[in-house]
Amino acid sequence: MEFAGRLKKIRIKLIMIGICLIFLGGYSLIQEWKDQKKNTTKKVFDQYTDAFFKENISTNEITMHFFLENPEKYRLEQPKNLYPSMNQGSILNEKIKISKEIEKLKKFKQKELTKKQQNTYMVLMDYLRRQKNLSMYPYYERILGKTSGQQAQILLTLSEYRLKNEKDIKSYFQLLKGLDGYFDSLIEYSKEQVKRNLFLSDQSLKEVLQQIQNVIKQKENNMLVATFNLRIADIKGINAAQKKKYCRENKKLIGTKVLPAYEKLYSHLQALNGNGKNENGLYYYKNGKEYYKVLVAQKTGSDKTIEEMIEISDRSIEKCLRKLIKLQKKYPNIINEYRNHKKNIKIVQNPQNILNKLRQKMVKYYPKAPKVSCKIKYVHKTMEEYTSPAFYMVPEIDSYKENVIYINKAQTAELYPTLAHELYQNVYYAARNDDPVRYLLDYPGYSEGYATYVEVFSYSMMDAEGYGDIYQQMNMEMYEYNLALCSRVDLGVHYEGWKKKDVRAYLRSFGMDDSQADELFQMIIENPANYLSYYIGYQEFHELLTDYKKMAGNKYSLKAYHTEILDAGPCSFDILRRRIESNL
Repeated sequence: MEFAGRLKKIRIKLIMIGICLIFLGGYSLIQEWKDQKKNTTKKVFDQYTDAFFKENISTNEITMHFFLENPEKYRLEQPKNLYPSMNQGSILNEKIKISKEIEKLKKFKQKELTKKQQNTYMVLMDYLRRQKNLSMYPYYERILGKTSGQQAQILLTLSEYRLKNEKDIKSYFQLLKGLDGYFDSLIEYSKEQVKRNLFLSDQSLKEVLQQIQNVIKQKENNMLVATFNLRIADIKGINAAQKKKYCRENKKLIGTKVLPAYEKLYSHLQALNGNGKNENGLYYYKNGKEYYKVLVAQKTGSDKTIEEMIEISDRSIEKCLRKLIKLQKKYPNIINEYRNHKKNIKIVQNPQNILNKLRQKMVKYYPKAPKVSCKIKYVHKTMEEYTSPAFYMVPEIDSYKENVIYINKAQTAELYPTLAHELYQNVYYAARNDDPVRYLLDYPGYSEGYATYVEVFSYSMMDAEGYGDIYQQMNMEMYEYNLALCSRVDLGVHYEGWKKKDVRAYLRSFGMDDSQADELFQMIIENPANYLSYYIGYQEFHELLTDYKKMAGNKYSLKAYHTEILDAGPCSFDILRRRIESNL
């Protein structure tokens, strides 16, 4: 029995070993199959994102030209359309199209993807869901406006259209010839807004018409003539005679195609005068409040509720005022000088010197960025009234080393924070060579919020002769205070139904006169949630920094924090938070 018992035990062991061998053999086969499946999933995911990128970047000439310097490297054909499509079919089918993309994306299992692919998956899914929410409200988008409207932006776009060879020149001429068709789509869009009672107010239309009229008047001193002449002068391989010929052709096209297109746009829009039934915010449109919620979510990348944003704004205004009052009591002279815009505080105003100083000082707090060139250009005089104080032309994703920042001389008072705001973030992320699709996804809350965060941070690095920390503190508090105040008005106008009289009353309590209140009210009507991209994004980065300090403990480093958020690239703050937590 004992022998039998032993035999039995041995047999059992052998059987167990046999099973183990079979299992291990099976495991290796299963694991190999799983690995092959994962590799297939990774490959298919890359194919999907590659197709998504190519499809979206080649929808029109403008988009492809400004995203890619060398589209042939991506095996892309010339787009059929010159300008973005705004026809009714594409607008109304947007929801269906986005829903299909979401379903395609859902088929991928995140666990089978690489870490980099998982990040792309999360950001793309989040982006599509936010866009789907917006697509539920067709024709609510503001396409016309004094400064942010398409009729104004297209001039800046065309004036910066890259010209490096004769092919670019010919493509540019085609765009000039096709401008009338693009404006036809703006007209049709506007007419559809009229039908849906969503057209812009008569006051907003009046300002748009004034801007268009200003363009039409500039027959000789047109910005497209001046900028073309400057750009073509830098092109190599074209002789002087040919360049002169192209300059004459450009001027002719502006006279025969561009200006008539603006005249036609003016005529059609003028005929729509009187159809702007709503002089107030989105609150007064049908479903306007609901639209504003999803617009804010897309503009900020934040999952905070509107009520939470209102509370944050109110707290911030109160905090900044307390600090400013305290500074005023302690240093009354410097505050008065600041408010009266006197020249006692000297700040370096040479743009290139400022950029050089910023590069030197930021090394301690930010990760190293690649060396790039940056041209400082000035907005053409004809557009100063209708252009932001400064803006950055984001370079092509395959040619990020050539950068351009525009300064509006008529509106810019202080260049130091303005230049700190623009360049570094885009160049840093472009050099990371992330999945190309990531560069298509726009997250204003991340981009503008970080830029605002850096702008405020830059005050601690600026040279203010004779005043030092006092001036830095005052600037930081005043900047946040102004941004919080504008954001609070935005929330009040579009979510709580504030009218012009309400904005006047609110801002009077902060010492602002009615003309300032009216100007801000009109800006907010024209571009809903714009201020929130900057302000809420800025607050999210600060909140994340506070939490990061607690999570990192002794390992905390401001440079490490900045590296984390810059490496992540544009995304929602929920995704950014989860990424940082997983990397600690």
